[in-house]
Amino acid sequence: MKNTIKSLTIAIMMTLVFIGCGPLNSSVRTINGADLDKSQLLTKESSIYLVNGGDGMKKTLFSSVYGEEVSIGSGLSAINIAFDQLKWGNPHVILENKVLSEKEALENATLNHSDYVIYSRVETWTDPLGISCSKHYMDEASVVISLYSTKDAKLLKTTRLSAKDCPSTLNGMPLYPSSPERLYEKLFSQWVRSVSVSNN
Repeated sequence: MKNTIKSLTIAIMMTLVFIGCGPLNSSVRTINGADLDKSQLLTKESSIYLVNGGDGMKKTLFSSVYGEEVSIGSGLSAINIAFDQLKWGNPHVILENKVLSEKEALENATLNHSDYVIYSRVETWTDPLGISCSKHYMDEASVVISLYSTKDAKLLKTTRLSAKDCPSTLNGMPLYPSSPERLYEKLFSQWVRSVSVSNN
């Protein structure tokens, strides 16, 4: 009898652990360009200039009344995540913290002798407290990444990386801290795999 109650208790707890406020809605979708030729893919030897294209917007509990607000520092958060992932597989990554236009980024990349520009522009970066996360107010990351070939100043591909989710809860309390950073780490990892030689 004790074993049956123990098994039932464990089963109920596991069920509750996986109950969140909704399924993860995520996508890594090409919005300009096409799949890259093998000669265009990033390699461990590619020199990359990673550029901050600016902060995005964030939703709040009062966005329906007052509108969205600027998510200050979101551009920097996004490129820091990208830099952390790129630097492990490639020692030739230059991080540009200052917000630049795409034209300025390409000019600097030429001076840096970088093969590629990765231009990261945040659209949405929302980070509600876990207990206030709901289907209308979720953790959200949406970033548009443009990949350029520097030598001919050519746009190779533009991709929108987006995801929304809330942490799983137990009795209404979040089981782990969630954030747009947590969502974006997974999105950027998917994007890197799609544009890299070693992962194709």
